[in-house]
Order: sequence, then C-alpha cells, then structure tokens
Amino acid sequence: MQIDRGAVTLKSGEEARIYQIVGPEPAWRDRILPFLAHKGPAFGYAMETALDAGIAGLRTNFFELVLGDTIVGNITTVESLDPPVGILQHVFTLPDQRRKGICQALMRVLCEDFRARGGRALYLGTGYDTPPYWIYHSFGFRGLGETGYMRWVLEEDFDARYFASGEVTVRDSDWPDWPLLEALYLTEEGWYLRSLRFGGYGFCSYEGPYVALAALQREGVVPQSKVLVNAGGAVVGHAMLSPQDQWRGKPWLLDCFVHPACEDRTAALLGAIEYPADRKTQCYCDAEATARMAALDAAGFTREAVLPRQIARGDEWLDVIVYSRG
Repeated sequence: MQIDRGAVTLKSGEEARIYQIVGPEPAWRDRILPFLAHKGPAFGYAMETALDAGIAGLRTNFFELVLGDTIVGNITTVESLDPPVGILQHVFTLPDQRRKGICQALMRVLCEDFRARGGRALYLGTGYDTPPYWIYHSFGFRGLGETGYMRWVLEEDFDARYFASGEVTVRDSDWPDWPLLEALYLTEEGWYLRSLRFGGYGFCSYEGPYVALAALQREGVVPQSKVLVNAGGAVVGHAMLSPQDQWRGKPWLLDCFVHPACEDRTAALLGAIEYPADRKTQCYCDAEATARMAALDAAGFTREAVLPRQIARGDEWLDVIVYSRG
C-alpha cells in the first residue's frame, strides 16, 4: 500500500514529497532495497519479505522522502498488536542531502501516523547524546539510562498495563514478536544475565539479535525459541535453545528471560521446551535470578557449578550459577 503524505519544503528551499509504504508493496521493492542495502543480508531478508509478500502479524512501514524521482531519506517501523508497539529503525539520509531537515520531516509524519493509529510505544537505538538522539528527544522519545536506547510511550501506565501478569500461554516465536521482544529485553528491571548467546546483560536491545535468531532458525541451528504471552498479547518471557559452539560436542545452551511482573510464570515457559536427549543442556543464571533458578529446578535441572565473580555489573561482580540436565 502506498500512501501519499504530501509535499514538504526542505531547509534548502527544495520541494520534496513524503510517501508511506506499507508492506506488501512490490512496486517499491527495487527502489527501497538498494537504498538500504548497507543494512546487510539479515535485515535485508526482513525488508525484502515485507515488501514482496508482507509478514503476517507484522506491519512494516517505510517512510520515504522523495526529491524529484529519487529517495533521499528513509525511516522504517515494524509494529505488532493493535494498538501497536513497534521499533523505529533504518534511519538513513543520503550523505549529500543531509542538513536539509529530512529526518525531522519524516519523523513528523511518522509520529503523526503512529499516534493516529493509537500507538502505544516505539523503541529505537542510536548514539547517546548525539545530534540524532536529540532529534528523537524533540519528538517525545526518552533515553533509557545513558545507552542510546530510547522509547516513546504514548499510553499512560504503559508498563503496568502492557506487562500485566495473569493468564499466559507459550508458543513458538515468530516475526510478529520482533518488536515485542525489543520491549521485553529493554525492560530496565529484572535479571541481569538475559542472553548469553547474544551477550545480553541488563536492559538490552533485541532488535539485531532477533534478526540473527531468525536466520539461525532458518538454517536449523536453533531448534526451539518460545515466547510467554499474556492475555493482552504482550511477550512477557522468552526462552531458546542453541548450541554452545565453543565446546567440542556443542552442549545445548538455554537462554531465558522473563519480565519481573511475570517471574512466577517462568516454570510454564521452561516446561514447554523439549530438551534434546543427545547431549546435556546448560543454563547460566546470575546469582540474583532466584525465580529462574526455582523454575530450572522444577524443569529437572540440577545445580552444576558456581562461577564466583563471573560478571561485572558496573563496579560490582556477580556470581554465575550453572544449571544442567541430560
């Protein structure tokens, strides 16, 4: 779907036009993909699929600023649920077209559209305290610590409403979970060691890791990735199995993170994993993740080792408890 969002006058005095492309829209494929080729094949797979055929359950918006017949600026969002939660990504302006207000013009249209559709929260990552950081800040995004991760929250009491505990279900993860996993892993509270496979410590982005995870699933490297979902459709927990390539024999690694409001449902998530019998499965917990350790006990794991002072968290050190089964 192509939506004409109207004309805009750039700081240079040039007249340009903004289009919102909602996948699928094959007619724009060969214009948008080369413009964003620098994102690499992993991200390219998601963009190509969205433009060619669409991704069920995941709305992909491409906001394009066109000067003459040429795309000179892009911002993309990927969104799930209705009303939506999303990731803002792929912000790019041609180098020779910068300082003309292109990003600001695209952001105005994007934010107006997201608000009009009842959007709940948008997440992004940029350089902390950089010019782009303050552009996003001017549109309502606020930083998470001093990391460059930001979010724009439009719903009052969003965290309490969105991550509410209660009835939960477990299912296989899929592309519509991409922005929902981003919201989960960027939760500021909760277990410190979140993903050993992708180096997730404390609140961390899952935007890039999910693209890598999806590629590993397509290649058959990751046999299972499950999400814990509450009644509102929010992903409140995630667990996955992957091989520990650094060890001969490649014992399985179980990564698991559950939102603090739903820690008491961790056992349901771990109980849905089918643990391979061909070799042992290990899970690493920081010493403060007591609910995860209790769920591992319930899932048939035993405490295998303690790695004292294994993880640095600022100026302090955390022990790591190793659990295994099989």
